[in-house]
Amino acid sequence: MSHHLDSPASRADPRLNVTDTYVFDGTRGTVLAMITNTSLAGEARTPGFHPEARYEFKVHTDGESRESRTYRFTFGERDADGGQTLALHELTGDDARSDAADGRLIAAGTTGRPVQGEDGAPVRAWAGEARDPFYLDLHQLSSVVAGLQDRAPITYDEWTPGSAHSSFDDSRTFAVALEIDATDPELRAGRDIAVWSVTKLATDAGGWRQVNRAAIPMVWPLFRAMGGDDDSSRYAADTAAHPAEDRANDGDRVREMVCVAAENTGIRNSRAHADLVTARLLPDVLPYRVGTPAAFGFGGFNGRSLADNAPEVMYSLITNSGVPTGLTSAVAAGTRSDEFPYVVAAGT
Repeated sequence: MSHHLDSPASRADPRLNVTDTYVFDGTRGTVLAMITNTSLAGEARTPGFHPEARYEFKVHTDGESRESRTYRFTFGERDADGGQTLALHELTGDDARSDAADGRLIAAGTTGRPVQGEDGAPVRAWAGEARDPFYLDLHQLSSVVAGLQDRAPITYDEWTPGSAHSSFDDSRTFAVALEIDATDPELRAGRDIAVWSVTKLATDAGGWRQVNRAAIPMVWPLFRAMGGDDDSSRYAADTAAHPAEDRANDGDRVREMVCVAAENTGIRNSRAHADLVTARLLPDVLPYRVGTPAAFGFGGFNGRSLADNAPEVMYSLITNSGVPTGLTSAVAAGTRSDEFPYVVAAGT
């Protein structure tokens, strides 16, 4: 039976929209978190996870351009109480890069409850509706995007850091959190990894289509949704691409945009600055050294904690100048926890 899963409307389903990826050290090991299906989507939002989709964490090791491990979450239909069954499969080696591979089932359960790994698998997982840990003022973002994409100085009209308010206050998402124990030999302390999240939707022909991906925060609104347009052919190509293709696909555009932004702040070595920033942003994967404190900061990217002020880092990095957002991590303190699953379930 055809579900018209190849239609543009199906691919635009907010359940498939990955808004943020986080990687940090938890109480037992490395935590990977994916945020999807924001309540800011309004009436277009259908609660839950898409039952004909895959939600995957891709893990690269030791600087490799392709993933060597994939953690694949799939979900059943929502029941009368809004719950969904979930299954987590692990794929390694060549299988990690294959949509045709099934992988090994390592955990199963239901949404809204912690799920422990099966048969000794050193993982625990959680998926469900959560309070959104992201904080940003969309008024400031619109000004930054306009300046960056129009190749013009950034101006804020009446907005000031003192008037900043997080547009994500009280917003809800659906989150997937996975913690891989420190006993896992592949994610041993000190190992360098890089992570990205991706959603894939079943096609009418029986295969899988990559619908959305995310890793380094703010890359998509700043550099890919040109003019706020996420329906362009360039946006669609980036969405379907693998991060290994990012430098070829986006390098020239990102380098030019950063160079002009830096020139507009008055620095003389804007080309060198643009080269360094582009090398940090592409490929769009989030680097992390296992077992170390996560910090998405000016000095470098080492994972991303739920508290990191990613917009302020990105605005300042791109322009090579201090760009305060007027917000601190305290504004979203109620959206994160020190205990697994680290995100806070909606309604608590």
